[in-house]
Amino acid sequence: MNSVAALDPSPVRPALCFEDVNLDATELHDEPAPHFTLCLVLQGEARLSHRIDDRWHTDWLRPGMFAPITPPHAGAALHLSQAQRHLMISIGADAVARVAAETGQAVDQLEPLQARSFKDPFLSDLCRRAWVETRATDALGRRFARSAEEALICGLLRLATAPSDSPRRRPPAALPAAMLKRIHDCCIEHLNEPLEVADLAAIAGMGAQQFGAAFKAATGRSPQQYLIGLRVDQARDLLVNSRLVIAEIALRCGFFDQSHLTTTFTRRVGVPPLRYRRQATR
Repeated sequence: MNSVAALDPSPVRPALCFEDVNLDATELHDEPAPHFTLCLVLQGEARLSHRIDDRWHTDWLRPGMFAPITPPHAGAALHLSQAQRHLMISIGADAVARVAAETGQAVDQLEPLQARSFKDPFLSDLCRRAWVETRATDALGRRFARSAEEALICGLLRLATAPSDSPRRRPPAALPAAMLKRIHDCCIEHLNEPLEVADLAAIAGMGAQQFGAAFKAATGRSPQQYLIGLRVDQARDLLVNSRLVIAEIALRCGFFDQSHLTTTFTRRVGVPPLRYRRQATR
């Protein structure tokens, strides 16, 4: 880590925070944080395997590109094929929610940028300039950096909601009910095992992309989100109807560990597993 720069525009609103980080070619695990994390590549070219919850994404990262955004309260696992230098930018969740509300947008419109890397020269230059200005000691520097926060959030929302240039395609056909039941039964039977979309797609005799579209057309959810829902439902049942410790419940439901269960469960249910058990068994 080379330097840290933070902006404190007001006692109410959290600031942009910048961190200049050298990353080795290794696997990294980011703990859940209360803010959005944006990573701008400063130096080096590498293949990034990026995981949030049960979703894996692979992208090439080159200087000037942004890695997929990590949303608040979501742990992330990352693997870089080569060493890189990143500028990590923390954006307050409250600031994003405020700007989204004031502009008639929704925070979840940022989800496309959480699933893929992206490039925007303006946002890249804005982040670099704001990083410089946060280290200035004069009033102009502080005001510039304070204004950059809103501009950055607006730019991300605009980029995430921009219409695609690709030709419009017909909606995918929904997965038949009988096949959907087979997929559901398979998920339940192997809930404590790692399950990839490709495994489920093979049951339906489809490619992973085609299967994902057909599954979402039938259920309104992606296969990954559907599977996470089943894992959380199973955890809720075991919390109430068994005396298993949280770590054991996590493994039985297919989570990596207790921390993964706690993060996912809290985001889905609204309370941590232990508190849920206490409230449900009073």
